[in-house]
Order: sequence, then structure tokens, then C-alpha cells
Amino acid sequence: MQTIHPQQRCTAQTLVLAGLVACVSLLGTAASAATQRPAPAELPAETLTVGSVPAGATERVYVADVALSHIADGRIRVFDARSGRFLGMISTGYTGNFALSAKSDELYVATTYLSRSWRGERADVLEVHDTANLAFKYEVVLPTKRAQALNYRGLVRTSGNGRFVLVQNATPATSITVVDLEQRKVVSEVPTPGCWGILPAAGHASRFSMLCGDGKVTTVTLDEQGQVADRQASAKLFDADADAWFHHAEQVGDRYWFVSFKGALTELDLGGAVAEVKSTRALVDAVGQRAGWRPGGYQNFAVDPAGRWLVLAMHDKGREGSHKRPAKQLWIVDLASGRRVATAPGHGAVSLTFSRNGQRLHALDGETAALRSWQWSDKGVGKPLATVKRAGEAPVHFESHD
Repeated sequence: MQTIHPQQRCTAQTLVLAGLVACVSLLGTAASAATQRPAPAELPAETLTVGSVPAGATERVYVADVALSHIADGRIRVFDARSGRFLGMISTGYTGNFALSAKSDELYVATTYLSRSWRGERADVLEVHDTANLAFKYEVVLPTKRAQALNYRGLVRTSGNGRFVLVQNATPATSITVVDLEQRKVVSEVPTPGCWGILPAAGHASRFSMLCGDGKVTTVTLDEQGQVADRQASAKLFDADADAWFHHAEQVGDRYWFVSFKGALTELDLGGAVAEVKSTRALVDAVGQRAGWRPGGYQNFAVDPAGRWLVLAMHDKGREGSHKRPAKQLWIVDLASGRRVATAPGHGAVSLTFSRNGQRLHALDGETAALRSWQWSDKGVGKPLATVKRAGEAPVHFESHD
């Protein structure tokens, strides 16, 4: 055991005290220097502002993202269709669905909010946004019945005259809420038992049709006040057990096209009080059937605005339950003849849409969430224009501004 003499202890204590004195002296010097320096200028407070989308950015795409990992915070992302540049974003709340006006000047979002984020009082609203700057304009409170569902075009639509916005309900009983944009209020609720989706007529001010589980198409005609004036059902047009139709439909005027799970294409005229079949064709020949080629995806086919071309997302080795599978090929079909005239790489597409001017084709990749745009002409898919590597977390519905 080492013995420390009193003299050694005194020396050690002296060193410690000397160090403390030096430290205090340095701190005092630093404090004195700090008081002599001028205080930095106060940073300006940050404020949120809303800017207009560039006036020339009319070639744009609105991509709805249900954001499954944080589903109460969905959004619509807006991209330049030629450059892929991000232009802005609109919040869509909990599983919000949207539609564009015929003039593309307004965007309508039917959505749900809870007062405490994931709990509390529920409020369903139809939000109206100005597409010039993506800014909120006003809202209409909806009955708390809105279908809280994955994004599909047929869940929110405008009437032929643009006066009414029609919103799909599910409690799970199905109905349609009719919102009058002129009065900015709900004017009616249309019970639609066994039927789903909204397919507005273009040639009638306020007529819409729906696909029904019994294979029929029901057509509802509203009067000027948004009340039901007529309701009629067609004959049975498809067998939901043998070969169901995809809910997604493509529209040019009063012409609507539907594709079945096994690849049958049906054109309907929905302009009248009763749906009328114009044609039915098989898109997959015997060789293709043996290889199991089937349509797949969500918004899984597109018809150009002239009603001449159909582009369809297809996969091989199809079977019962593969109807959401991303595309291995894109099939280009001449609607006049019903013949497939070309194929193109599928790029994993689950959703397709043409620009409203028919100059571009857009696709959403179901494997990577990429957004792709191509030039389109009568020769088919042309040069690539833009690729957004990740347009959202779970994007399956999108629309073109132009």
C-alpha cells in the first residue's frame, strides 16, 4: 500500500485549484468577448404561400396517391407530362377520390377527416380546388356515407352539364350523393342497391349509369333539381361469375368501353334512358388464350379521345385472381376492326390514360410507382417524353389536364 505524505497531498490540491482558477479565468474572458460581439440579426419568420402553376404548364398529369402507410394523409401530385417536373400537390385526406371538370379549371375531391386524426368526429366533404394554382376554393359538407375506397375514376364524377358532382357512397349499402355546384349544397341521395360506380352520359345534362352485380346496367336520369326523374335497368349484359367486367371504363361522348377479366371488349351507348350494347369482341385469340394472356391492373386500359385506339395492359399465364397483375405487354387495338395491330413493352403498367388532346399516352408502373409519358400518334406508342421514378407510394388513378 502506497503512503501519500501530507506534502504530496498539498501539492496535488494546489495543482487542482490552479487548474480551476485558470478555467474560470478563461470562461470569464470568453464571456467578456461574447458581450462585446453584436447579436446576429433575427431570422425572418417563415410563411406559407400559394403560387400559380406556370401559365405554360398545361401539359400536366394529376396522380392520386392513397398513401397506404399513412392513409389519413393522401395526396394528388401534379407533374409536367413532358419534363416530369413536379408542379405541386393537393391534400386528399383519408382515401380521397377526385375528378376534373370538363374544362380542367376545377378539381373536385371527395374525402373524409376525423377530428383527432385517427379517431373522433367524422366529417365527409367535397373540396373544390382551382387548377390554376391548386388552391382550395370552397367545400360542401357531405353525408358521412362516402365510400372510403381505393382510388378509382368512377367514385367521383361530374354530370354532363357540369352542374352536379356525383359521389359514390357505401355504408355498405350503396347510393350516390348529388351535389349542386351552383347552390353549393347536397340536393339528393340516390339509392343504388347492388350497383356500383358512376358513368355519366355526355349528351344528357344529368344522366348516369352504373354496373350492377346481377350483370345489368342501371341508368338514372335526374331532373334540373337533381332529383330522380327516371330509373331503368338493361337486360343482363355480363356474367359476374363466368367473366366479370372490370369496373374501370373508358368514355368518348356517350360511348363507353368495358373489358372483362378474360379479355372481352364491350362497347355501350349510355346516352339513352336504357344502356344499349353496340358491339362485343374477343381481344384474345385461341393462341393467346392457351398462353393465358389476360388484362390486369386498375385503370388498366385507355381509349384515345377520337375513339379509334385502345391500349390495354396485358399479362401472360393469367388465372383466376390475376386481374390486378401489372402488364407484361401493352396491346394496341384498332377499335374499328377490333384487331390487335401492335404490342409494346408493358413497363409494369397497372393504369393507363391518354392526354385529352390525344397527343400523349401515360402509364403508372405498379411495381415501382413510376409515371411514364410517351408521344402518341396513329403509328402508336412513340418516343418517351418523361419518366418520374416514383410518382407516389400507391398510385393507381390519374388524369390528364390537357
